[in-house]
Amino acid sequence: MKTFKLENEPKIKTGFTTPENYFEDFSAKMMQQLPKKEPKIISLFARKKTWLYTAAAIVIMALTIPVYNYFYSNSAEIDDVTLENYITYHSTVSDEDIVNLLDEKDIQKMNIDFNIEEKTIENELSTNKNLEQYILN
Repeated sequence: MKTFKLENEPKIKTGFTTPENYFEDFSAKMMQQLPKKEPKIISLFARKKTWLYTAAAIVIMALTIPVYNYFYSNSAEIDDVTLENYITYHSTVSDEDIVNLLDEKDIQKMNIDFNIEEKTIENELSTNKNLEQYILN
């Protein structure tokens, strides 16, 4: 085999050539083609507006929530007599069921000593016109 030296052999041209001064003018042409970047402008009034809108929203919420609760509250005040009558006439729970649910501590809490004299009881019974109905029923 014959010795071969690459430096001495003729070279094949690729067919592509670069224009003259291509690399010197390349960066200038590239910068001209890029869009110019403008700095972002932040207005001081824009920040104040966001704080103003936030404060207005908080004030509106603070005023509307109590008004809504006042007008649309469904809880009506019920007096004790009405509630007691309802429970008496519409209750399906018997006294035995209630007694079975109570423990000794609850029964002790319900035990009330009134300390009423007999004379006071006799006066009340004698002045009550419906006494006979209470005894018969």
